[in-house]
Amino acid sequence: MKILFCNIGWMQKYNGIKGDYIDRGGSYNKNEAGHEVCNFSVVRGNVYGYVQPTGQIKIERLGADIDDESISGVTVIWTASPETGGTTVVGWYKNATVYRECQILPKPTAKLQKDNGLKHYRIIASENDATLLPPDERTLLIPRGVKGGIGKSNVWYADKPESKVHVTRVIKLIKKGFLDELPDVDRYLAGKEGNPRLITHLQRERDAKLVKEKKKQVLKETGNLCCEVCGFDFKETYGKIGDGFCEAHHLKPLSKADGEVKTEIKDLAIVCSNCHRILHKTNPMLKIEQLKRVISKCTQQKL
Repeated sequence: MKILFCNIGWMQKYNGIKGDYIDRGGSYNKNEAGHEVCNFSVVRGNVYGYVQPTGQIKIERLGADIDDESISGVTVIWTASPETGGTTVVGWYKNATVYRECQILPKPTAKLQKDNGLKHYRIIASENDATLLPPDERTLLIPRGVKGGIGKSNVWYADKPESKVHVTRVIKLIKKGFLDELPDVDRYLAGKEGNPRLITHLQRERDAKLVKEKKKQVLKETGNLCCEVCGFDFKETYGKIGDGFCEAHHLKPLSKADGEVKTEIKDLAIVCSNCHRILHKTNPMLKIEQLKRVISKCTQQKL
């Protein structure tokens, strides 16, 4: 698959600046409306995409000859950075034609493009091959500033061996149309704030191998799996069916991390389901000791 990642400013609909806004990067014209503001506007059956690379788009890295002006059959992945941080997939074009140089929009220019001061494009695709994810479904993070991740340029070819893991995740998203869902309570917490970092955080807490090792370590050291916040023991309360059950909470907040964060056993805490949800209820996330004090204070008030 020929794949190209293009980073643009964050918008809700990419169907003109009126009633929308553009944030955190992107390309801007003299009217302070990004050239990408109409990237998902349908004009005569097509969508015209804009991204600002450093110089040309090096289409030879997509399989074109050095003298070719364009290459077709490219899957273009559009990424942007929401207010909550990170870089997420916002949508894609399939079977797109990517041009080496900036192209002039065909005349007569559509009114929407004209009203937004747009004259150029770099990528074209059929409207049937364009998908824009709703803001609360833009949860697939692509790391920046790390080996195998997006660099400083707005155009990323993802053609290094280290990038394969990210490309594989994106292809899976395109094929399914959505990411594997989290349990409802976590999906609500994450979706309510539209925070891709929180979803990534929760997904890491479901790393089965790491959680297994954490449980094994705690059992060896203490003999039971008690919540580190309130002391609840599932086995003590539920007997055999509660034996070995607990949840693992990631102690490191991801709010300031754009790249991959390595998780170690020491970064996890054993918690009960109730305390786990409460830890994730606040922004910024509560620390274990902070929630302990909350429980202690509430208990004293009842006495």
